[in-house]
Amino acid sequence: MRIAQMFRPGRPLFSIELYPPKTPDGVQNLKHKLVEIAAHHPDYISVTYGAAGGTRHTTREICAFIKQELAIEAMAHLTCVAHSRGEIRALLEGLRAEGIENIMALRGDPPAGQARFVPPEDGFAYASQLVQAIRALGGFGIGVAGYAEGHVEAPSYAVSLQHQIAKIRCGADFVVSQLFLDNAHFLRWRDDLRAAGVTVPIVPGILPALTAQQIGRFAKLCGARVPDSLRVGLERFEAHPESAAAYGLVFAMRQIEALLKEGVDGIHLYALNRLEPIRAVSALVEEYRRAG
Repeated sequence: MRIAQMFRPGRPLFSIELYPPKTPDGVQNLKHKLVEIAAHHPDYISVTYGAAGGTRHTTREICAFIKQELAIEAMAHLTCVAHSRGEIRALLEGLRAEGIENIMALRGDPPAGQARFVPPEDGFAYASQLVQAIRALGGFGIGVAGYAEGHVEAPSYAVSLQHQIAKIRCGADFVVSQLFLDNAHFLRWRDDLRAAGVTVPIVPGILPALTAQQIGRFAKLCGARVPDSLRVGLERFEAHPESAAAYGLVFAMRQIEALLKEGVDGIHLYALNRLEPIRAVSALVEEYRRAG
């Protein structure tokens, strides 16, 4: 099923993002973990794509396991980085052969050592071009990423917003935001997109922090600001990693609870392959659905 067909008014989707391990043992461990994850009934699970496509075969394998063995919709990430147009088409055909119907279309980050993104020969320079190519091939639902506080490479929030709108108009079915840590930024961005005529679902992506250093690194990549309350709280537990992670999860749960009250289209959890946030967030979303 296409993910776009799952959205229903008053019933926010719950989705999880996982990353593919780099070793065969890691893949098997993740598959065992996925059996428990399935018991929390996510609407779909997305699987990321390693730098320069280094985990593309593992991404496909895990997506196939999710779809075929667990009967949960899977969304495979696909980036423009390091692939020609022909290679992109071959990757899509391989995913189609596994029954994968949903793609998260991304430009991708510059490879290590490169200060800026350089399109591969006969490749795509922008995610919007990848979206168009997938749409032209047919047979896939398409998600795209969004930046609630503006893309780090955009000269302004307004310019970033226009690029976002153009990407959606190229054929995206829904948008999932990169992390943000102040709901006001997401809500403004969502409202600005709606005011510009965007009608596709716009889903907030939430990343529970583990440490001040970790969330600072992720926030910098996404152009997000870290609230002082979160930074100070995490630093307080710097010598106690489990306590820091618990603090970060409580912060994320408060974010999610407030977002659900705002009527968001779904919650997309950047789980980092951790079970604890999946258990907590799935329970919160289910409680909200029952109350609604």
